[in-house]
Amino acid sequence: MKQHLCILLLIFCTSSFSQDIPLYDFVRHGDYLDMKLSPDGKHLLARVRVDGKIGVLFLRSKDMAYIGGVRPREGDEIHSAQWINNERVIYQYAEQRMRLDRPVATGEIFATNIDGSKAEFLYGFRASEGPNSSRIKKRESTRATPYIISQLEDDDDHILIIEHPWTLKNNQLWDLRLKAPVISKLNIYNGRKRKVQTISHPGATVLATSKGDVKFITWSDENNNIFTAYRENANSAWKDFDLSLNSKRNFIPVAVDDTSDNVYFKGYNEAQTILNLYKYNTQSKQLTEVFSDLTTDLTIWSFDPLNYQPIVGISQPDKTSYHYTEDTSPKVKIHKMLVEAFNHQTVLITSQNKSGKLMLVHVSSDINPGEFYLFNTETMDAKFLWANRSWLDPRQLQPKQAFSFLTKDEVKVHGYLTMPAKSNNTEKVPLVVKVHGGPHQTRDYWEFDGEVQLLANKGYAVLEVNYRGSAGYGKIFEKKGYLEWGGTMIDDIIEATQHTISQGAVQADKVCIYGGSYGGYAALMSAVRAPDLFKCTIGYVGIYNLHYAYSESDTMLSLGGEAYLQKVLGTDKELLDEFSPVNHVDKIKAKVLLIHGEKDTRVPVINALKMREKLQEVGKEVPYISFKKSGHGVYDEEGRKQLYEAVIDFLDTNIGAKSNEL
Repeated sequence: MKQHLCILLLIFCTSSFSQDIPLYDFVRHGDYLDMKLSPDGKHLLARVRVDGKIGVLFLRSKDMAYIGGVRPREGDEIHSAQWINNERVIYQYAEQRMRLDRPVATGEIFATNIDGSKAEFLYGFRASEGPNSSRIKKRESTRATPYIISQLEDDDDHILIIEHPWTLKNNQLWDLRLKAPVISKLNIYNGRKRKVQTISHPGATVLATSKGDVKFITWSDENNNIFTAYRENANSAWKDFDLSLNSKRNFIPVAVDDTSDNVYFKGYNEAQTILNLYKYNTQSKQLTEVFSDLTTDLTIWSFDPLNYQPIVGISQPDKTSYHYTEDTSPKVKIHKMLVEAFNHQTVLITSQNKSGKLMLVHVSSDINPGEFYLFNTETMDAKFLWANRSWLDPRQLQPKQAFSFLTKDEVKVHGYLTMPAKSNNTEKVPLVVKVHGGPHQTRDYWEFDGEVQLLANKGYAVLEVNYRGSAGYGKIFEKKGYLEWGGTMIDDIIEATQHTISQGAVQADKVCIYGGSYGGYAALMSAVRAPDLFKCTIGYVGIYNLHYAYSESDTMLSLGGEAYLQKVLGTDKELLDEFSPVNHVDKIKAKVLLIHGEKDTRVPVINALKMREKLQEVGKEVPYISFKKSGHGVYDEEGRKQLYEAVIDFLDTNIGAKSNEL
């Protein structure tokens, strides 16, 4: 076993050397996106991007021979695909709309056998127009977003789906989850479906067994309070699910063990400091933590499909950390062995065949965009299949260095610093502070980031800050950011920048701040709050008048959207005014670049237009890049190339090589 795995250690060995990489290599979309192993392990399906189009390939696993595939329609892409049985695959399209650069999911389901036979249009608003339209019992046209909730292991012809009906608003159909979802049984060969039941709570999610028994439903109300109900079987009434705890924990069911009385939930501990996975036994009423050694939130977990037992959990206090159950199953031992063999990168077992003999393993890191291996648990051989973004050599990319510091008010803040390839031990380099969006329910991770690598390759140190309000460090840490979008959250970013400068590796007078969405807001607000710290600032699809979150954003259309904004932003007019950079343009000394998409519904373009107008009123020239077909971020590769060429030129002019010529 060790001899086989020693070979794997040689697969990912890095040595740092500097080379200027073409900008387009960083802005190109990934090519090998995901893979899944068939139940019998004989075949693989792979979503791949070729000439800008995402299709599906069917490959023989023993030799990777091509046996078939699905070519996307013109301008569209296949955004998801999965095995239903050993011969049949279902997939869904994202459709290219004339007014947008980003394909939009249509809610339509298609199916085909891997040899190309029995191809069918199963579900969607155009389903009745398909080849079966002349049959006596037609397929229905359905305007809804479907999700598979059970593959019905005892039924070879059907799957169980939940349908979320769309809502008509402003002459457009939106998936707002305002209507009661429907559970239906869908025939995977002819598209006929039969309604099983309606769930009375709009936007509810459900948890079903492999046989299709819907055991749990979870929903939230207009105030974003979370509720869960359960039932013993299909003939039982729904009951409020009480974990017999003294405090409300907002546990959400994520898996049910078909072979026992165990149910698994995700939720925070009583102190709300760590998100963990919990096992609850419905007979004994016992609740136990699955992973006991977490210091930050659990982000990923996996179960052994053969015995429904948890295998491994992943968290990221800095780099990827692994957490194992007390279970001494071979799967746990194998995962530990793979982590060691792949030099402690992020190792995920993404699928396996029914016997457990073959596993599909995904390996990635801060300098590895992702590789797939086929692992044989009997021979202990790992066969390399392919690498995403293979045109990027990990040896030319720069590692993320984790750090943490205490703020002035004694809050521990984490982040990452990526130094440029062109720097040496004595040369101080310019710094770009890259602020993540959200701002809540997301964070920066130890993972590959094309923006970070582009900036580092062009000679810039890159600082990422998980300011208070970010996810991943417990609910209490996230709540510290509520009502503080322009307050202590910005303080954290400013103090992290000052902390980085104090370490002596970057130039104090050559610092620029950049971000998208909330990050774009923070980039401008930081320039307001610390005008002498930042030489330049770049706002990308940012909100600059916080009142627009209520009056212009599509957030208000969704169930709980208004309550969410009231919770995280508040309704105090004076505070919203104070925290809106559009009202403080006279304080900004930094050079400003604004970038926005005209079709943005989350943060409408009026934000950028008003911000630019106000800056011009006080005599500031503001370059502005507008993308006519882009929404909340530029998707089209040519558009992305234009965007990042402008960003690099702006940085070079203000803090990079060109700034030395001024």
